[in-house]
Amino acid sequence: MKILLVSDSHGDDETLKKIANKHNDCDRYLHLGDSQSTPDLIRPFVSVRGNCDYYSSKYMPSLKLNSEYGKIYCEHIPYYQMNIPKLKKEGYKIYLCGHTHRREDDTIDGIRIINPGSIKYPRDGKAGYAIIEIDDKTVKCKFYDL
Repeated sequence: MKILLVSDSHGDDETLKKIANKHNDCDRYLHLGDSQSTPDLIRPFVSVRGNCDYYSSKYMPSLKLNSEYGKIYCEHIPYYQMNIPKLKKEGYKIYLCGHTHRREDDTIDGIRIINPGSIKYPRDGKAGYAIIEIDDKTVKCKFYDL
């Protein structure tokens, strides 16, 4: 399974479309919040609600997905530091988030934590996104600069 991850595009729908077109071979397109846009304008991305998403009734606060590797939990604000015990107990293997505008790829207590960074207003100097490739044994993450 190949998943394109973006976050914090803050209204830059054109860049989202360019990224999706460049990587049209992905199985899923996930936006991890703060699109500041409507679901129709960010399609093919499916999004969670970010703290700046004024169309909040159209987005869920979190997404729960299944993969060959294990369960995936997605939300905008990285609450994983508080939720690791609960996520682990519920069998989650991957946690995807945004909000910080910084790239992250780490493993904490057996749960892979990935933040693709920000499309707009990066705080680590690198506007971009990530693609993760998942099989039953591994999760590979690659970051891309814009």
